[in-house]
Order: sequence, then C-alpha cells, then structure tokens
Amino acid sequence: MHIVDPTSGIASSETVAVAVSEGSRAGALCGLSNSKPGAHDLLEAVGRRLADDHGIGPNGLEAKPSAAVGADPELLDHLAAQYRLAVVAIGD
Repeated sequence: MHIVDPTSGIASSETVAVAVSEGSRAGALCGLSNSKPGAHDLLEAVGRRLADDHGIGPNGLEAKPSAAVGADPELLDHLAAQYRLAVVAIGD
C-alpha cells in the first residue's frame, strides 16, 4: 500500500499507475480521515481529482476515532489488506 500525504502534493502518475496495475480498479483507493473538521470534504475533493485525472476514485472512506491519537494498528492492517493506495487527510 502507498500512503500519499496531501501536504506534499498530489500523487504522482507513477504512484497511481503502480496502485492500479497491482490489481483491478476495485479496492484500489481509500481515504483515511484524521477526524478533523473538513477532512472528509478534503478526501472527497482529492478522490474526485484522482478519478478525473487517473480514472480511479475512492472505493472507501475510513476515519480515525480522534485527531488526537494515531491510527490503531488494526485499522492500518485493515486498510493495507483492502486497498492499494490510501490518501490521508490531515487538514482542518
């Protein structure tokens, strides 16, 4: 699984191509919200951009229970097992 940090820019075409080429488009991309205000909206916008630019959109949206704590290892394991690419929202 590749984790793309939105603060460092949009996923490169190469990163997205690798994620898609590893299997079918189903399950290729998920969003991980840090549960801050606006994170869900940010993930939806990034998902739309990836769908428009690369033909893949988010197949799932997951969230940490709180912005004050890190993601549980179980959540990260679940994401790694289900998806090939994750976009993590850290914005307010």
